[in-house]
Amino acid sequence: MNAKTIALVVLFVAAMAAAQTAHYYYVHYKETRNQLGQQQQQLENLRQRVNENAALDKKYVLQTQQAKENIRQLERDVASGQRRLQFAAGCHSSAAPGTTGMADAASPGPDDAVKRHYFTLRERINTARIQIAGLQEYIRQQCLK
Repeated sequence: MNAKTIALVVLFVAAMAAAQTAHYYYVHYKETRNQLGQQQQQLENLRQRVNENAALDKKYVLQTQQAKENIRQLERDVASGQRRLQFAAGCHSSAAPGTTGMADAASPGPDDAVKRHYFTLRERINTARIQIAGLQEYIRQQCLK
């Protein structure tokens, strides 16, 4: 074998090695690009879900605040006399049998503690109702997709 042939063989082997290396990096580049595309899609889906969750949260926080303000306004209206609370209640007499007359000349109605408890319970019921509705919507939008 002469030097020209050896040089051609070495050049051919070097070209094959370069082609093999280029092919390896090309395949690796394609896989990495595909993985990056998938990760970008997952990230975009995650961003969309976070935005949807934030919108749900904002909606139900606003509803909760409005419900609490409505209860506070109702409480102020009752305190000022613009509105009245009516309860279905019966009166029981604490007087001994056989006594007559009026034990208490005040008009019937709930005392201040009963009113406070009424408004507290009403606020808690509204809050629970709104929270349950929010959780149900979250489940429908996020968990059942």
